[in-house]
Amino acid sequence: MLFKLNISVKLKRVLIVLLALVGFTLLYILNPTTQAFMPKCPFRLLTGLSCPGCGFQRALHALLHGRIFEAASYNLYLVYAGPYALALLIQDYFLPQKQKEKWMKVLEHKYVVYFYIYTFMIWLVVRNILKI
Repeated sequence: MLFKLNISVKLKRVLIVLLALVGFTLLYILNPTTQAFMPKCPFRLLTGLSCPGCGFQRALHALLHGRIFEAASYNLYLVYAGPYALALLIQDYFLPQKQKEKWMKVLEHKYVVYFYIYTFMIWLVVRNILKI
């Protein structure tokens, strides 16, 4: 028999916010370019190519310090897909059911999802061809 952890919705929200705060605080304090213990991209280690997420930590560190153009230079995809990911998280865990259904119609519409999947794949190819 599998152990099933039953956590209330309110507790899930608190845990998500706390984990996000801890993660953002660590990324604000620790510069990924100077810290050897920061996680490395397994895709890049195996293939030598940059995945669409490469530069995520450096970009987020720059964003947390208000350096938007520097963040875009590390990972342009994060700068425009990050708000979408944040909106999905807010929709899933923080909105009342009625508002959630309205947001779902837009955020989870098949064309919106396809757009982000296709641009993810295009970014994978473009960043490796242009070496960015």
